[in-house]
Amino acid sequence: MIPILQGVATVIGCMILQQPISTCLPAGLAPEQLQQTAQRIPTKTGNAVDVDLTAGSALVWDITTDTILYERNADTERPIASLNKLLSTVVARSLVPPSQIVTIPPEVKKAQSEGVGIKLIPGEHISAADLYEASLIPSANDAMVSLAVAAKGSEAAFVEYSNTYAASHGLFHTLQANSTGLQEGIQHSTARDVQHMLMNAYNDPFLRPFLSQQKGEIISLEGNKHTFVTTDKLLGTYLPILAAKTGYTLAAKENLAIITTGPNGQKIGAVILGSDDRFQDMKTVVEYVYRNYTWP
Repeated sequence: MIPILQGVATVIGCMILQQPISTCLPAGLAPEQLQQTAQRIPTKTGNAVDVDLTAGSALVWDITTDTILYERNADTERPIASLNKLLSTVVARSLVPPSQIVTIPPEVKKAQSEGVGIKLIPGEHISAADLYEASLIPSANDAMVSLAVAAKGSEAAFVEYSNTYAASHGLFHTLQANSTGLQEGIQHSTARDVQHMLMNAYNDPFLRPFLSQQKGEIISLEGNKHTFVTTDKLLGTYLPILAAKTGYTLAAKENLAIITTGPNGQKIGAVILGSDDRFQDMKTVVEYVYRNYTWP
């Protein structure tokens, strides 16, 4: 936890115990800054005890203060399917610039046979920028594999690098078996780790637009056109979506991570894992938070 959030947590504890905040402040942190942040923390004012979800894990937090608003088994390790691409694209961004022209590798054939793809053709040439777009909007496995191979020479080498990257960036419960989240090997994460993956992708100004875009089209240097649409059914509905990523395999079941805004401008993030109906679960938990929390 970064120092300012440690301070905020301390302030919350003081408020609960009805102690003077000045007596609880950690050394080296500005009281004014902590007071201002504490004054923005949502307060639970509703009476609802829990919500009815099919999801095995869930987590909702306030974006501004990082306050947890709801959690269920948030630290339970489970497969997360294509939510893995939130990590993979961020890792690839550290290695493959958007301007790089990528040769589509033969490995895409396997990825296309096992899950969603955009029919990339081995040997054609496409900009990395377009591959990032296709990896996130329709969750195209062939686009993600192409980036992984471009980054480290093989998908296996990329996964090894990505797992080291995850551990060094605090994602201690995340393990990839491939770059896409397709069902194979030992792989898992947690709702809390996905929270950080989502925020890392959202905070990248290049990746951010792809997390809320409904469709796209890319054209290879050879003139081949590849069109695609989002896998997120909440985009374009009553729920404003600032960012979202979906994921599904038989083992992982339905998964969804979003950032949305409330009726009074509140900005929250939410993760649903291991669900039988991710979109309904997401609407249920978001509405629960808006009904039961008050923002200053």
